[in-house]
Amino acid sequence: MPTCPRCDGTDCRQSPWRSEDEQRTHPGELAWRCMSCVHRFYSPAPKGVLRNNPLFAAIGGSTFLVVVAVVVILWVWKS
Repeated sequence: MPTCPRCDGTDCRQSPWRSEDEQRTHPGELAWRCMSCVHRFYSPAPKGVLRNNPLFAAIGGSTFLVVVAVVVILWVWKS
């Protein structure tokens, strides 16, 4: 969680992008808003292994498909 550069507050929430142009201007950053002083600022996006990782998305998606296939096969086999 970032700290507000104006008031050093820690009660900050992620703020939506105002436009695609604003998002392109700040690559690798997220927009934040301080709930104490209402200041809007940018901070680097957290570096997570699972966040926006295509390998984990592919593994998760294929696991979901396998589970659905097993459930359908068992349902057809039982009836």
